Amino acid sequence: MLDINPNLPITLDEIPESEQQALLEKVATQIVKRRLTVPAIIALEVYKPLNFLGSQALIAINPFVQSIFTSADYQKFALIIEKDANVEFLIKRIEDLDKEEK
Repeated sequence: MLDINPNLPITLDEIPESEQQALLEKVATQIVKRRLTVPAIIALEVYKPLNFLGSQALIAINPFVQSIFTSADYQKFALIIEKDANVEFLIKRIEDLDKEEK
């Protein structure tokens, strides 16, 4: 049975902007740390027009990524990337962090 936490947000508007930015920063940092910059940017660019569908797919694969995120953070991330501006921000942060690391 699926364990659904009633305290988790169900819409993007329920997540404060500062929390959205912090979570995107965490994701960008983990991507660069794992040296996945190029594949991540390609994936984000390719799926940008379908970001809503992609965010819904992320919710479906939640059990497989719990080693990186808590369930709550992962659910929030899936909602955050529904917004085009957040996808753009994530791409930019990945690029910036990658440049800083080199």
